[in-house]
Parts: sequence; C-alpha cells; structure tokens
Amino acid sequence: MNIALQYSYTIALVGFILYRKVKRSIGFQLYKPRRLIFRIIIFSLVSLFVLTSCFLHPVTFLYVAIGLILGVLLVSYAIKHSKFEVRNYLFYYRTHLWIESLVLALFLGRFIYRIIILLQISNEVTDMNSLQYSQHFTKDPSTIIILFILMVYYIGYNSFILRKGKQSHPPHTPSTINN
Repeated sequence: MNIALQYSYTIALVGFILYRKVKRSIGFQLYKPRRLIFRIIIFSLVSLFVLTSCFLHPVTFLYVAIGLILGVLLVSYAIKHSKFEVRNYLFYYRTHLWIESLVLALFLGRFIYRIIILLQISNEVTDMNSLQYSQHFTKDPSTIIILFILMVYYIGYNSFILRKGKQSHPPHTPSTINN
C-alpha cells in the first residue's frame, strides 16, 4: 500500500509538470525576459553536466554532435517560422505549430520511454552503484541525441526570443510582426 501511495504522488507530480509543459508549449506566450534567461541558464548547466559525464565514454560525443546538428536545424526552422504579436501593449511570441508539437512529442515520448525503462530495470538499479547508474544514461544514444536536440532548441530559441524582445519595443497600437 505504501508503494502505491508513493507512486500516486509521483504520478500526480509528473502529471502536473507535464500539464504545465503542454500549456506553455502550445500557442502564443507572453514575453518574460527573466523566465527566458532562467531557462537558458538551466539548460546550459544541464548540458554542461551531461557533457562532463560523456568523458567516461568518448563515443558519446558522436551522439552529442548528432543532437547538436539536429537541434540547430530545428532552431533555425523555428526562428524562420516564429510569429510575434503585440496585444494590450504586451509582446507575445510563438513558433510554428508543428515545431511546437515535434518538441513536445520528443520530450513526452522520451520521458515516457525512460519511465518504462526505469520501471523495468528498477531491480537492477538497486544492484548498481551511482557511477554505473550514471553511465547507463550516457551510453544510451537516443537519450543523448534527444536531450541535446531539446537543449540546443531551448537555448537557441530562448536566446532568439530574448534578443527579439529587446529589439522590439511594442508600439502604442496592437499589431502583428512576422519574422
């Protein structure tokens, strides 16, 4: 019974986080520079942390390179298809619906896959020490590739939005600006 209660708390917390992620990913979003800077810093730190763990398995840098290249392609496409709008003197932005959906699908798909894998290997994890456990994540090519696609996307796109927001001073009348 205690384990079921622990799982229900975890599932509720994860469900809430996923709900907020979906809500923020689709549609126009209000330009908030502090939030963008915070995200850039967090994603950069996570990327650096993962890169340092890749030194244990140098072949992982190949997967990092693939993720970086695909992430740059995704960011460039997102920047090209970004839309900006001023409503009530506030600056809003969004990218193409398919890009938002793809990023969300990558995140959710990989997240669900990792949960399933972790549940399957939960017995093995108790036998692993922490170094073996961290190596397990760095050896999985799809995890590293998708992680760096998402990291490059979020760092690059948030940097672009931050720069665009600083350049654009909302006029006194609502208008739409297409990039």
